[in-house]
Amino acid sequence: MLVDFNNISNESRIWVYASPYKLNNDQEDYIINFLSNHLKDWEAHKTSLTAAVTILENHFIVIALDEDINKASGCSIDTLQHKIQEIENYLETSLTNRLNVFCLIDDKIHCIPSSELSNFANKETLFYDLTIQKKSDFNSYLKPIKDGWCSGLIK
Repeated sequence: MLVDFNNISNESRIWVYASPYKLNNDQEDYIINFLSNHLKDWEAHKTSLTAAVTILENHFIVIALDEDINKASGCSIDTLQHKIQEIENYLETSLTNRLNVFCLIDDKIHCIPSSELSNFANKETLFYDLTIQKKSDFNSYLKPIKDGWCSGLIK
């Protein structure tokens, strides 16, 4: 069952997929419609899942699942991953490259390969921590590199 992202529980499990470039309105509309069509009928073992989708900062596609109602199964997660792959093919880009770090530099989001992070950022540079697990974690997903998983990448 598809619900509004603002109304789904803050304890909902999330998946974040990141576009290396800023998505335009047409791309965002396509993604939201495509994923909404999937999520409205998303199931785990023939049991309806309560989910939501949004796009944040024109870069981050977020799927939320209220696991207090019903939990995802391996098969249901696989179907979601297949939908993300279809979007990647449509956009001709990768949304699942975890070797990229998304930093806020001069009020603009930059996608930086982790191997090059120290060339563009320092420990105080803000980055988007896409390893968060729950919707409530969005309160702190923009943080200094020194406070995140990528702090060891800065020399």
